[in-house]
Amino acid sequence: MSERVYRVLMVEDNPNHYKILQRFIEKSGLRIQVDHVVTAQECFSIFLKKNYDLLMLDYNLEHFTGLSILKKLSELNILVPIVMVTQEKDPQVAIESMKMGAVDYVIKSKESFKELPQKIIQYVEAYEYKLANDQGQKYKRKSLMRSPEVRELIKLLLMAEGHSMKPKSTTLHSYEPDHAAKLDMTQEGLEKVVQVLTLNKILLKRPVGVKLACPRCESDDVTTIPVCPKCGGKLFVKNVGVEAEAGMPFKCLDGCGEKFEEVAINYRCNLCGKAYSQSESKYKHTFEFAINRQIIDELQRQVDAADELSQWERQNQEVEQHIEDTKQIQEAIKSQLQELVKQQLKNR
Repeated sequence: MSERVYRVLMVEDNPNHYKILQRFIEKSGLRIQVDHVVTAQECFSIFLKKNYDLLMLDYNLEHFTGLSILKKLSELNILVPIVMVTQEKDPQVAIESMKMGAVDYVIKSKESFKELPQKIIQYVEAYEYKLANDQGQKYKRKSLMRSPEVRELIKLLLMAEGHSMKPKSTTLHSYEPDHAAKLDMTQEGLEKVVQVLTLNKILLKRPVGVKLACPRCESDDVTTIPVCPKCGGKLFVKNVGVEAEAGMPFKCLDGCGEKFEEVAINYRCNLCGKAYSQSESKYKHTFEFAINRQIIDELQRQVDAADELSQWERQNQEVEQHIEDTKQIQEAIKSQLQELVKQQLKNR
């Protein structure tokens, strides 16, 4: 079975329906993770920050309908399958949903929810297959490969084990393979490229863990700072010697002077500079980014073609520069000859 986790956002104002779906997912044993929100506002807030494999919309929401959300997401050109889930049996609603881009329309019932876990995977894989073979999307991917940053990252992943990029650890702000050593790209630049590729389903991401993040700016690029658990002091020593107590190996020298069993950990954000304790921390998922296997061969061809085109453009620029340099040399020689002729005429 694939290790991929299928990530779903369910917009549903009845929490019982979410719980029912969760029970059927657990019984199915399928690797499906569902986030649940109850309003359209929450949907837009979380959906545009994260990358989901599928969106499930309740038709009847307070102050908003599923169709309104569907229309807005269609205007944003979001590349994700959307399923309308509702108690409405009006065929016109189903028709309108499908016209706006929904991949299916599900009537709420115990039977339909029982079938949903398997259908979720079918929806996602069918949609991604369609994207992989859509000519418009192929052209868009080809255009993206013209970017040197995009192309170099894809080349790195094509050579990497599993064609993927994994967090180096839950604490270090880096990946394997080490992009910093192999790509001329900052961390911020890498994240932007990864976001573009993920939104276009060129890269697929799955959660592999969680890490602490700054409560102010949510950056996970942090430095750990060991401190005294009683006063927060940063200066302490090993409590050794005749006065050492068993089970109290440390002594604070930065405030309280107390002995303690183990240090506490505080953090400092390397992005905004905020210092904070573990209890103040936010938690965020760490992800593995893998090339969409349905388009690996296509990407390899596009990378090779883009490399050839880039090389041809460089050679063409070199030829044009050589021609320009030759023209300047010819102009210089011409000017010198004209000056020489003038001098000879004067000497006569």
